[in-house]
Amino acid sequence: MNVIWIKDGNFVNLNEELCCAIGNFDGVHLGHQQLINKSKEFNLKSAVLTFSPHPFTILKKIVPYRQVTPTSHKIKIIEGMGIDYLFIVEFTQAIADMDKMVFINNLKKLGIKCVVCGYDFTFAKKASGTIKDLAAYFDFQEIPKYQIDNIRVSTTYIKELLSLGDVEYVAKMLGRPFSIIGKVIAGKELGRTIGFPTANIDYADYYLPQNGVYAVKVLYGGKSYLGMANIGNNPTVEFTENIKLEVNIFDFNQSIYGQNLETVFYHKTRSERKFSDVKELAKTLESDRLMIREYFKEA
Repeated sequence: MNVIWIKDGNFVNLNEELCCAIGNFDGVHLGHQQLINKSKEFNLKSAVLTFSPHPFTILKKIVPYRQVTPTSHKIKIIEGMGIDYLFIVEFTQAIADMDKMVFINNLKKLGIKCVVCGYDFTFAKKASGTIKDLAAYFDFQEIPKYQIDNIRVSTTYIKELLSLGDVEYVAKMLGRPFSIIGKVIAGKELGRTIGFPTANIDYADYYLPQNGVYAVKVLYGGKSYLGMANIGNNPTVEFTENIKLEVNIFDFNQSIYGQNLETVFYHKTRSERKFSDVKELAKTLESDRLMIREYFKEA
């Protein structure tokens, strides 16, 4: 897949004829996958056009804007779908203020002949552009809302599920387990002192699941390891204002500071709580670990 960043509004001409799915695609959930896969059904090169940073960082001044799949993760997933081109438009105030006909002409400049969008897609200044405008200038494919259990699959709903800790239903909406890719950063190594060394993960702009302990798999170095992740503020030992993501990787003893791990969430085992002392904490963590091993045996 060719990844092309469009900066300063400089849309490029590739001398290719493209069918392009357009959207934010945060999460690349099953609804998004319908759009993206549709772009491969025509006798044209397939393409996806998305935006980075998320438009809400400009339009709603939300910084950082927490996402289900930040840009680097989104690239990885879309590449796995067999797309020819991924255009990432750097979203600025100038892009937000762009006239709808200027945006349409920029799409033409890219070589886009066919556009795939969701039924509610809008674009350009003050959302003045609609799918009717796109249908007037391109071979247009509208994708209706995608539902599971009579519920519309949406990034907003997925975030609500994450806030409840329901990572299993999130997986149903995504078509894969929710995961976070992040670098291992230095921590205080308190877990090591009670027999549960943890990797402290820089989760950057990810939208985190509810505080608690989760059964996870950790992908590192081409291998998959069982583990348990804790999301929270360390209420028992040295409370922190900032929420931390820490992962205890089972049967693992490597120095991985500075390395990227993918933490894949399967099940919430319990909520975070404050213990009377570190002995009670260690005893509970041992119970958590046994429970998680059993969970994966039965899964």
